[in-house]
Amino acid sequence: MNDLLPLAVPAVAVLLTFLYASWQDIKTRTVATATWYPAAVVGGVAVLYFWHLQFQHPTNTAISVLVLSVVICILMWGCAKAGLFGLADAKAMILLAATVPVNPFAVWLFPSLALSTLVNAGVIALLVPAALLIRHTIRKEHAPFWLMCSGMQVAGDSLTRYFGFVAEEITDGDPISRRFLSAASSIRALKENSACSIRNLREHPERFEKELELYRKAGRVWITYGIPFMIPITIGYILALAGFSLPDAVLSLFI
Repeated sequence: MNDLLPLAVPAVAVLLTFLYASWQDIKTRTVATATWYPAAVVGGVAVLYFWHLQFQHPTNTAISVLVLSVVICILMWGCAKAGLFGLADAKAMILLAATVPVNPFAVWLFPSLALSTLVNAGVIALLVPAALLIRHTIRKEHAPFWLMCSGMQVAGDSLTRYFGFVAEEITDGDPISRRFLSAASSIRALKENSACSIRNLREHPERFEKELELYRKAGRVWITYGIPFMIPITIGYILALAGFSLPDAVLSLFI
C-alpha cells in the first residue's frame, strides 16, 4: 500500500484521544462520548482521502485491509452490545480501525493497526492477573482462583473508593458469615440494582446504607479490581505505532 502519509494526522489525533480517554478511565472507569468526536472528524476526512488514493489503483492488500477494518468495527460493536467488551473500549477500537486502518509509520507483513493494537493490549492486560496472583500468593491470601487473578482485599470502610464489584456474600451475625461468589453470579449482579456493585454503593449510599454498614463491620472485603482497559489499549497502540506488532512478529517466523 502506498500514500500512507494522509493517515499520519489521524494517527496522532487517535493517540491524543486515547491518552485523554485513559485519564478518564483511571478517574471514573467511564469515558465521555464526546471524547471521540474530534478524532472521528479529523480521521474521517483523512481516511476518506486515503481510500480515494488507494482505489485509484486498487490492490488485494488495500481491499483486504478495508474489509478487515469493517469486520473489526462490527465485531467490537457486537461484543460491546453483548457485554463482552466495555463500550468505551469498543468505541476506541472502532475509532482506530475506521480512521487509521494501517500504520503510517511502519511497514508490516500484517498491516492492520487496530488488530495489532488489540493483540498487544491483550498481552499487556494479562500482566495484571499475573501480578495479582503473585501478590496474593506471597501474602498467603486465599480466595477462588478467578478472584486471586482479578481481585483484592480492601478495607470495608473505604470500599466506595474503588471500582468493580464485591465478590463476597456477607451475612450479619455473631460472628459474621461470608462466602465467595462465583464469577458468573458476580457479573450478573453488576447488571442488576445490587449491593455488589461498588458503583451502586457509591452513587446511592442512602439506598444501600445497611449493606455499607455491614461491609464496614466485616473489616476486609474481597472485591474485583476494575481494570481501566484503556490503559493497555493505549500502551498497545503506542507500541504498534512504534513498529511492534505481535501478529507481525508471529507471521515473520513463518515467512
